[in-house]
Amino acid sequence: MNFENLKSEWDEERADDVQIPDAIEKLQRAKHPLAQLKATMKKELQMQVVSLALFIFFPFILQIDASLYLIYFLGFMLITIISVYYLVAFSKFYKTVDTFDLATKDQLLEIYFDLRLNMERYRSWAFLLTPFLMFTIGLFSYSHLLRAGKWETFTGLPVAFLFILGFASKVFMIAATNWWLKYYYGKYVDQLKAVLDSLKEDN
Repeated sequence: MNFENLKSEWDEERADDVQIPDAIEKLQRAKHPLAQLKATMKKELQMQVVSLALFIFFPFILQIDASLYLIYFLGFMLITIISVYYLVAFSKFYKTVDTFDLATKDQLLEIYFDLRLNMERYRSWAFLLTPFLMFTIGLFSYSHLLRAGKWETFTGLPVAFLFILGFASKVFMIAATNWWLKYYYGKYVDQLKAVLDSLKEDN
């Protein structure tokens, strides 16, 4: 019997015994950012649903002319259909995080990439909302100018100003969305990636 081989195998088993608890400990480290992520997503989901519902009252709050209600609500119906798709996907991801048990590295990797994917979905959804906001501002401006009898004379510099305002609003929306994602979700991406990198070093 080769005692050196037995000793070598025994040493390897001991090393494995140490490594498994270490991997479990590192996986447990991901529970804290995931718990925070769930809380943030829950608030975000509730806020987005309430915000979407508030759009129903915009024509009355902004005192848009009644003749423009049909145009507004057609645009609102379109953006609602788009929003439902994104909110359902967001809700499914929330449920995935809520039931996540962190049993393996592969599961953590899956949640990490799903988070990145949903951040991109969120970004594209926000960009799609921008034209609707500009559309609402346009209806509001047109309605009040029409009521004041100034629409026929509203040419030249004021029109150019509206285009500049619309472009600036779009740039602001893009910048605000990127900041929002980085501030509220970027830290969780970084924390989960740090755990995954530490697990990778063990392999």
